[in-house]
This record gives sequence, structure tokens and C-alpha cells, in this order.
Amino acid sequence: MALEGPTPVCAQTPQGSEPDTLDYALSSKSRVIRLVLQWACSHGDQLPEEEQVLRAFLEELYMSVCKDSKLIPGLTEMLPELGKMVKHNSEDADSSQKKHKVLLRQFSMGDERLQKRQPIRSSDEILFKVYCLDHTYTTIRVPLAASVREVISTVADKLGTDQDLLLVSLSSAGDKTVLKPDDVSVFSTLSINGRLFVCHRDQMDSLTPLPEQEGPSLGTMGSFELMSSKDLAYQMTVYDWELFNCVHEHELIYHTFGRHKFRKTTANLDLFLRRFNEVQLWVVTEVCLCAQLSKRVQLLKKFIKIAAHCKENKNLNSFLAIVMGMGNPAVSRLSQTWEKLPSKFKKVYGEFESLMDPSRNHRAYRLTVAKLDPPVIPLMPLLIKDMTFTHEGNKTLVDSLVNFEKMRMIADTVRTVRYCRSQPFSKPILISMPQRLLLSAVCSRSCCVC
Repeated sequence: MALEGPTPVCAQTPQGSEPDTLDYALSSKSRVIRLVLQWACSHGDQLPEEEQVLRAFLEELYMSVCKDSKLIPGLTEMLPELGKMVKHNSEDADSSQKKHKVLLRQFSMGDERLQKRQPIRSSDEILFKVYCLDHTYTTIRVPLAASVREVISTVADKLGTDQDLLLVSLSSAGDKTVLKPDDVSVFSTLSINGRLFVCHRDQMDSLTPLPEQEGPSLGTMGSFELMSSKDLAYQMTVYDWELFNCVHEHELIYHTFGRHKFRKTTANLDLFLRRFNEVQLWVVTEVCLCAQLSKRVQLLKKFIKIAAHCKENKNLNSFLAIVMGMGNPAVSRLSQTWEKLPSKFKKVYGEFESLMDPSRNHRAYRLTVAKLDPPVIPLMPLLIKDMTFTHEGNKTLVDSLVNFEKMRMIADTVRTVRYCRSQPFSKPILISMPQRLLLSAVCSRSCCVC
């Protein structure tokens, strides 16, 4: 869209006097510039992976307008606004280049969970442990969007070997998955207690989980029961909103059509999806680690209260994660515990379960969401399911033509995410730092079930 001077436009204008020709050129080029400015202002922040392209485009446009303004003086009035936009994007690009040099810590379970989250980019780097057969490890530093082939190459250089190696994802239950060479974003797609191992093909059967993968052996009932259900639900919502707000709309597309096709990371989306499993398994873990019957009853009541407050906060992701956690077979089979649960709580839990009814394409849940005003934290696994079914159930090309109906259906799901975030989340409740530390520790506990 860069303009190369008035000649091409003037050549297409109707025959007339020179002033008329210049007025036509001024009008045409002004409309183009206004369109570009509006587009850059509205959608420039949605192109984090193409910042350099956007920056180069705006700079080229600015230089072309400067050149044209010598022949069409009316364009001079638009130069300050265009120059301001170029400067703004240049500053953003410079700051983002500084940010991606900072190693990511979002995949750790430490105190950095208290820090405000920032969107993760494909160019960001991460320090990560890759384990060997004997449970020793080597720490590698690679871009987050690095492929498995690149990760293996880095590990081989660290270990000083030139033999063929496999990169294996090992869960706490001992399940092994050999990662494909072209897979990307493998660090963020690990299960909650999953770890990366490198080995030769004939050593795969000898891989065993690390002791740390077994998860906690004691519950937190002692401190958990002292916390306000309302405050805990609110802090969970604040944390979930930060994760959800970092998810870029493009990540939904990358996840649906395949990360390897774009060579882009979906780390923000992966972390938010993993959060659902964390909350769900947190509920299962706490209940199953509680040995006393009376305490387990109190735990169920506590979780039902937290779920109710999450629903009030329109945090449907954690709300349904807690409900699914209580419906897990490991919890639902505790018949004596459920028998002693007061009928009032059983009735509330029954109402919550009805929202999870998958019949008629989750009609109960969708009707509930349709009545809510933003901000809303939706059930992200269901949105991903919608996009996956749309993608796999419809051809992208029909008779060598783009299937726009499929693209519209995918766009509708993306618009749902945009609508849920169209209003900012309310200001956080002020609580003491010890309480915040305690809340964060409970919300981010590893789970023994994986």
C-alpha cells in the first residue's frame, strides 16, 4: 500500500485541469492514509508476531507520503499523525525486543506466580530442564517456539554426543509420548506433572518418573479451612483473568490448524488450558489426601462455596473445573462423605452439575453464558472443542476455493473470546501480603493425579 508518488494515481484520473487532478489525487491518497491509520490503531496490537513487518510498512508509507507532499501540499497535514503512529510502533517494537530477552519463568511453580503476567511471544526464550535416564538433567536455553529437532540438537551439544536421540514426554503415571521432530511449543504443552526426557530408542522402556512428579503427600486442610471462600474465589479469578487476557486470538487459529504449520507458539493458550486441569486435579488431590471423614465433608462444602463465588465472578473456567473435580470418580465414589453432606449443599451441587450437561451441544452452559455481560472467563476447553470440530468437520478448500462458511464459523468462536474480554476486569480486593501468599500457594499446588 506504499505510495510511490502522484503519477500512478493521476494517470487513472479523469481528464481535466491540473487543480482538479491534484484534488482527486489528494482525496484518494488521504482516504488510503486514514484507512491505514485507523487499521494500525485498531488492529496493530493484534499482530505481535509481525511487528517488524508492520513497522517497515508504516515507515515506507511515511516516506512515500513525505515525497508526495512536495507535489500535493494538502498531504502535509497528515504527516504529524502518521509520524506519531510510526514512532509509537517503533517504541513498541524496541520494548518488545528488550522483553523477549528476559527468560520466561511462567512454567515454574515458585513465587513468580505472584507477578503480573505478560503475554508470551514466539521469540521469547526459556530455561528448561531436560532429564536423562538416570534422572540427571541438563539445562537448555532455547526459543519457546523451537522445534523438537532444535531442542534435541541443543541437548546433544550439551551432552557432547552425536548419536540419535529421542525427546520423550513422561507423565507422573509413567505414560511416554515420543515427540515428533517438527513439533513446536512442547514446553508449554506438557501435562501438569509431565517432564521432558532425552534418550535412545532402546532406552525408552527404562524411563521412570521423577520422585517430584508424584505430587504432594499431605493436604492443606489446616490452612485451607481458615481462608475465606469468597476471597479465595476472587483471587483465583484475578489469576485466571491474567492468563486469559494474555491469550492472543491468533493462538486459537494456530492451535486449531497446527502449530507446526505456522512455527508459532501457543504458550499463553496452553497455560490457560492447563489451568483448568490444575484446578480440577487440585480439588481431587485435596479431597483424597484428607483422611478424616468429617474433614472431607467440610472440604466438599468449601469447594461448593468457592465454585458458587467463582460463578458470581463470572469465572466459568474455574467454576466448572471445581465442579468436574468433585465429579471425578476418585471423589464421587466416597459414598459416606457424600451421604453426610447437608441436603442444601447437595441441591446446589446438583444445580452446578446441570450446567455441565453435554446434551444438545452443551445447551445449558451456552444459555448461561449468553446471559452474561463481559468481562467473562469462559470455559476454554469447550471453545477449543468448537473450533476443532469446525475445522475437522469442514474442508478448508472446496473445488480449489476457500470455504468461507467454515472461516465464518471459526471467526464466530474467536469473536466470543473477544466479546468476553471487551470490558476490563474490576479492581482487585486489597488483602494482606501473607494472605495473598497463602492464597497463591493453595491455588498453584501441584496435583498427585495426572
